[in-house]
Amino acid sequence: MTPEAPCDRRVRLARAVSVLLHPFVVFTVLALAAAVRLDPAGVPRTAAGIAVAVAVVWLFVLQRRRGGHWQTVDASRREERPWLYVLVLAAAGGYWWWMGGRASPASTGILVAVAMLCVAALVNRWIKVSLHMASLAFAGMAVLPLWLHAGAVALALLPGLAWARLRMGRHTPVEVLGGTALGLVAGAWLWLE
Repeated sequence: MTPEAPCDRRVRLARAVSVLLHPFVVFTVLALAAAVRLDPAGVPRTAAGIAVAVAVVWLFVLQRRRGGHWQTVDASRREERPWLYVLVLAAAGGYWWWMGGRASPASTGILVAVAMLCVAALVNRWIKVSLHMASLAFAGMAVLPLWLHAGAVALALLPGLAWARLRMGRHTPVEVLGGTALGLVAGAWLWLE
């Protein structure tokens, strides 16, 4: 058995970081954290809604990858993203409705996340912003007023995630910075509420 090359270890570490900080994970944790702080009685409803939304999108992702339509499960090419955006936005809209629409304590947060994804979809013609970076930056900023330490941890993880996305070759530095900026602005928008 030959020792693993340092380059291989770094790629494996980058992949692990990308999986642990995947938008599915980040938005699930964010939704549950918001529910615990804003609507503790709604935690089971939140968990069920987010599980269905993530499952629907994940099944689509697996179908696209296994069918050979995508190179990776990340929709790494700009051309692969339009249908992903359509489905994610539909799932987010369904989740918003499931949570009670405007009556939900998390309504504004959900709608701002949808707006963030709409911007990412619109600029996809020119730049494939990192949704990993956007979701983590958004979550950090969104949760900061509710749970200071959790928000600070999420924001502190941004450089590590940026390294991982660049190391895996999934994004350029501009795409990483664009996703980060988009998430930070969207998350800060919630502070105006």
